[in-house]
Amino acid sequence: MERQKLYSKTLRAGKRTYYFDVKKGRDGSTYLVITEQKDDKRNRLMVFEDRAEEFVSLLREAVDKMKER
Repeated sequence: MERQKLYSKTLRAGKRTYYFDVKKGRDGSTYLVITEQKDDKRNRLMVFEDRAEEFVSLLREAVDKMKER
């Protein structure tokens, strides 16, 4: 079974573009791929379903700290 894209959104931010894709793996697991693209460089971060809530919680905490400054 090939990886199936379940959801996709794009965020353009100046010279950078962010892609948020939710995919289903060959084994049936679901995961989020966040891709940052700037010029010809591409960075990817994968967040698996079993850690998604913890990831979002820590991301929210970090964003809240940024707002304090």
